[in-house]
Formats: sequence, structure tokens, C-alpha cells
Amino acid sequence: MKDIVNDWSRRTHRAVIFDFNGTLSDDESILLSSFTDLFRKYLGWQMTPEEYSERLLGHSDREIVETAVRTHGGGDSVLVDQLLARHGDRYKKLTAERSPITDSAAELVAHLARLEVPMAIVTGAQRDDVLGVLNSCSTGEYIDLFVTEEDVEHGKPNPEGFLKGAALLGVEPQDVLVFEDSVPGIQGALAAGMRCIAVTGENPRPQVLARGVATTRRLSADLFDG
Repeated sequence: MKDIVNDWSRRTHRAVIFDFNGTLSDDESILLSSFTDLFRKYLGWQMTPEEYSERLLGHSDREIVETAVRTHGGGDSVLVDQLLARHGDRYKKLTAERSPITDSAAELVAHLARLEVPMAIVTGAQRDDVLGVLNSCSTGEYIDLFVTEEDVEHGKPNPEGFLKGAALLGVEPQDVLVFEDSVPGIQGALAAGMRCIAVTGENPRPQVLARGVATTRRLSADLFDG
């Protein structure tokens, strides 16, 4: 991993892109709980954590709900919008009670800001959910460039969002270091021609490790020491 960081650090116009859910925001347990409850209540589907991890994790909120409704709810587009709205409401409530941005992630963002490294978020989350979290913590002072699910036609693993993120940052794809936690996100970052580090948490998923990219257990300013 240090080789990737050091190589990227030598770029003249270096920049960083963060995935949001599960990467910059330690919120996967919130997402799993929200989607599980919604699908059980409105679709009669008892989704397991394994099904979520293997089939849905890393895709946009809309794609997750569309997949569930298509498989278990007849593909009703009105129901998709209703469930997305309910998910957004629940996510805002739960993240307002406790910020999902960890201290170590906030320290990393502040460290990069001191180094004058431009940063953006590229995520399949809804924009209001991202802004709700960032507007309530110090991290929001440093990141104001976003590509959310509303901004792209094709979600991850398509590289569209990452390429739009590089354009917002005013850099070339090869100038960008991406932090991701999912297979679709890793695939999208690599397809865009960017360097990628997978954030695995304390229990790395085998499918993420199988992608062969550098890994770190958590976001931390220590990643850029030396």
C-alpha cells in the first residue's frame, strides 16, 4: 500500500476520491438495518446479511431498491420511489443521532486539506443523505464536491461517476487515489484508470481481497506518514 501512496504522492496534480457508504462514512450497519426492515415490511422479503453483501453492497441506493422490488415486488416504479424516500428518512434520523464519520476518518480528511489535496465524494448514495451527514460534522468543511446517484446514468462498477469526479476536481484520472470498500466500487475506480485502496474494516470480505488491490483496515492520517 505504501508504494501506491508514494507513487500517487509524486503526482503534480494529485487528488483523492472517497466512496461514502462504508468508506468515509462508517454506516454499513445502518444501511443493512434500514434495507432489511424496509424489504421485510413492504416486500415480505427477509433479506439476509449474506444476500445484501453478495448481491447489493456497493450499488446505488436506487439500484438496491430497484433490484429488491423487481425480484420481490413486481417491479413497481412507484414503490421504488416510496421505499427510497422511506430509506432516506430513516438514514437521516439514525445518522443525526450519531455521526458515522469516525474520528480517524475526519483526521485523514483534515490532514489532506492541510496538504492542499483536492477531495471529492463519488457515491451511489442519495445527495441529501450525504449532505445530512457532512453538514453536521467538521468533515463537511473540507469536501464540497460530490457525485451522487442522481448525477450518473450508470452506477458502479461503471466508471462514469469516477470520471465525473475527476472532472470536478480538475485532474486527470491517473492523478486520483480512490478509497473504496466494495467490489463494484473497486472495479469502477480501476476502470477509470485510477489508483485504488480498499477499506476492509476488521473483517475483510473475501470478494474484496480477491480484487488484488492494496488494502487498509480503516481510514487514518497514518496512511500518509512518510
